[in-house]
Amino acid sequence: MLNLGKFRSFFGVLVGLFSLFLLASGPVFAQGNTGRILGIVTDQSGGYVAGATVTVSDVARGVTQTLTTDTDGAYAAINLIAGSYNVRAELKGFKVFERKNVQVEVGKDARVDAVLQTGSQTETITISEDAPMMDTTSTTLGGTISNQTINEIPLNGRNYQNLLTLRPGTTVYPGGGPWTQTTNGARPEDTSYILDGLSNDEAFMGFSVTNAAAVAGDAATILPIDAIQEFNTQVNPKAEFGWKPGAITSVGLKSGTNTIHGSAYAFGRSDSFDARNYFNQVGTPKTPVELEQYGATAGGRIIPDKLFWFGAFENRNYTVGNSISVNAPTTVSVGNPGISVPDALAGLAANNIPFSAQSLYLLGCPTNITAPYTGCTGGTYGPNTTNSKTITGGFPDVDSSRNALGKVDYHINDRNTLGGSYFFG
Repeated sequence: MLNLGKFRSFFGVLVGLFSLFLLASGPVFAQGNTGRILGIVTDQSGGYVAGATVTVSDVARGVTQTLTTDTDGAYAAINLIAGSYNVRAELKGFKVFERKNVQVEVGKDARVDAVLQTGSQTETITISEDAPMMDTTSTTLGGTISNQTINEIPLNGRNYQNLLTLRPGTTVYPGGGPWTQTTNGARPEDTSYILDGLSNDEAFMGFSVTNAAAVAGDAATILPIDAIQEFNTQVNPKAEFGWKPGAITSVGLKSGTNTIHGSAYAFGRSDSFDARNYFNQVGTPKTPVELEQYGATAGGRIIPDKLFWFGAFENRNYTVGNSISVNAPTTVSVGNPGISVPDALAGLAANNIPFSAQSLYLLGCPTNITAPYTGCTGGTYGPNTTNSKTITGGFPDVDSSRNALGKVDYHINDRNTLGGSYFFG
């Protein structure tokens, strides 16, 4: 029996040690789910400007990082949630430099170099052109797929991993299934998944924990794609990721903002307009194919510019019929007690052998059945009114998957942030 008192004491010790570790350690840089803005501040002659103040502001959350350039004029804003940012650089004796709408992507760096012009600090030079598409900060290949793209591309089952083949080098072997996705010819299990900075690799097969690969068919759990801010696939990744030879797929979850935002959706598929399965014989009911998938997301603030929340829920119901030939006794008389229920009952009665009550129940026969013994429905085996023991069965497979996500982000100060999330699948 678990001693709750000892458990609480042990848990308290763990919390204390963890708190002490946080206080004693240096800054912790999350992998994968956040991005960075970095650059160099120079004057008009190209000389490095040391001691300049650089302010990086999150447009949606009002969170800022205030930095000071070093002797080489360099600065780096780290742990930035994917989104739009404004960068402002200033120093006494120079005009203020400002670049707006700098897009930070999951697991990527955005470079913003500032050139300060001599003049009054009351004057501001605003740069508004888009950042170049070419990433000059690393040799990493790949790309980012945003939430808008994820939602606008037709996606059967709404599994984001089905979009990985949009990235160069990622393919699916003929036949499909969870063990057939490969990057640059590496094994399928050599692709690593990171969810909001945490390793999302399942230890037994090496696949993703969320969107876990089933033995056959689609994933058994689904991370709602409306909860994904964006995801990034990196081939030839940086050394910090180097534990697998394949691609690194980094998924960044949405976070709350100062304004409440959310979404709701519902998708359905019916077999009403589907053609009949080739093996589904005419004269038998058409095998069902039904899909219902619906959910909602919401996010907002608890403390303005400080504490934010986000949540998502999704439910998915599948009904898939499987057309297959099965052997079942017929409920009509065909002159063969080996395949016909009425003929078998007549044979038993002719030899004064009593009927088994359990057999009558399993065959759907009334307990007081009499000749010509045609009142059976087939029971467990189902109705078979043909002259053959071979019929086409449906055997519908009914599955459901309920998935929920909760997330909290806390901006402690310019240098420290704290976040937590919980996924239930």
